[in-house]
Amino acid sequence: MANILRNRLRCAVVAIALCSGLSMAADGQDLLNDTTAEGVVARYQDFSKYPPESRPLHASNWDLLNPWTVDTAKLPLTPASWKAQLETLMASGMSQADIAQKIGAPSSFPTYNFAVNKLILAGTQDALLARLTVSPAPGTVSLPSFRIAKAQLIGDSNFGSQNLGAVPFSCEPGVDPVCTFTWKALTGDKRYWGTLQLQVTVAVAGKGDDYVALLHFYSSPMVAGKFTGNFQERLEAGSLLIDASVSVQKRMACFVSANLYSVDKGVPTHHAERRMIVDPSMNAITFTFFGKIFRDNGHEGAFRLQDLKAQCENLPYPPEWFMDSSAHLDDLAKLKTPASEEPSRVYFEYNSFTFTTKSHLGSEFSADEWQAPERAQKLELLKKAAQKPEDPSMPEQLKRLAK
Repeated sequence: MANILRNRLRCAVVAIALCSGLSMAADGQDLLNDTTAEGVVARYQDFSKYPPESRPLHASNWDLLNPWTVDTAKLPLTPASWKAQLETLMASGMSQADIAQKIGAPSSFPTYNFAVNKLILAGTQDALLARLTVSPAPGTVSLPSFRIAKAQLIGDSNFGSQNLGAVPFSCEPGVDPVCTFTWKALTGDKRYWGTLQLQVTVAVAGKGDDYVALLHFYSSPMVAGKFTGNFQERLEAGSLLIDASVSVQKRMACFVSANLYSVDKGVPTHHAERRMIVDPSMNAITFTFFGKIFRDNGHEGAFRLQDLKAQCENLPYPPEWFMDSSAHLDDLAKLKTPASEEPSRVYFEYNSFTFTTKSHLGSEFSADEWQAPERAQKLELLKKAAQKPEDPSMPEQLKRLAK
């Protein structure tokens, strides 16, 4: 019974934390170390001392610090003939297992990697810069000479995979040449929307077949709105609030985020993230940077807001249904929509705006923990679960709490 209770509480704390938008990687590494029921409750109490929309930000949070890009892997160059055969078999409906048995995998070939500035483009002025390097095949030390035969952009497979034209590039001379490809959406037309594919055909000296290097990225040339670059700061209840001016095109459910840095220390301090409905009638989005985070980490002085981003849901139903799906289960069940002709995501226009606050003393910020009915309710139920493991209704209560 003790093990059942321990596992139930540990799973509940994880589920509640994740569903509350809390960052496990940032400040919850030791959450599961204490295996006692009381310890798990104490861990959650400590974990939830900051609100879901304002969390500590650390140098190790690479994904939060780089919201527009991800790491790209090193992959083997694919023979063009093998790729064509694979695509033909996939189009015929053959299973992956049968395809693998029929054509196998290509032999060892040189590898490639794209170093990119970002993998999400938002708006028609946002540009992709991708630097291609080719490396020797595993187990070899020399790299055969190669040249770029052509570079093309392929549209989203959900919308016809049409060829969107050539992608301009330039190559730096040298023993190991590096080629840079640049692209941005020519217009806000739907054909430039969705998951696009940069397809580079590489001709390798001494090889009869060409090879293909691929890079996938997301393009949102039609935007949901934009940040305008105007900001206002204020202190409220011991926390720093910054209003970011916006211009919104359409009422949508969005995830908006921003990071805060200490100007004096040159380190990140807060990540703010909101799940909200944006509307053309609004003129600003407010980001809260919780006071206790400043106090707990000794942050004071001037701070810099940056990395503003908004990802919105392109839905065929009211955004309120998305924000509170449990209250609209019947509406969603009755909804009959045709196959979507548009991608599900749309972004605010990319920006590089920053805003530097005035200098603040650490004493200006509150040392109080986050207090909210939802936190109190979750803590109370977790305490009851620890005290009454025999209660048969507790698993279902914990399940509902984590939603």
